[in-house]
Amino acid sequence: MFKDYVRNELKWESDLHYPTSGNVRPWTYDQNRYMDMTEALRSAMTHNPFLKVFVAIGYYDMATIMGGAEFNFTHLAYEKQVTDRVSYGYYEAGHMIYIRPSEHKKLKNDIARFIQGTRTNPRPTSTSQQ
Repeated sequence: MFKDYVRNELKWESDLHYPTSGNVRPWTYDQNRYMDMTEALRSAMTHNPFLKVFVAIGYYDMATIMGGAEFNFTHLAYEKQVTDRVSYGYYEAGHMIYIRPSEHKKLKNDIARFIQGTRTNPRPTSTSQQ
């Protein structure tokens, strides 16, 4: 898609090779599909009611595609007790959000706010007698 955009929309021609993803071998995954770890995450969040997740999404990420991440997390579980513990940050960036200074600052602030938010709900004390 990127190569098509550059050549047909921007009218830029070059013989240079533009890799759209890094060599991460021997990573095994289904070709032309995104990795789906929802079952493992659902299990972890079900077993640990204090586990919260922050999802950082770069609009132009060609490695972990925005739509795939959103789909996985919106289909994580039907229980609000789980889905309410997932929060999102969206950035004008690719996969490495932190290399763009404005987005690096926003990401830092979002992560700090997320960490602070994990402190707002202290763990309940057990009411059972031992």
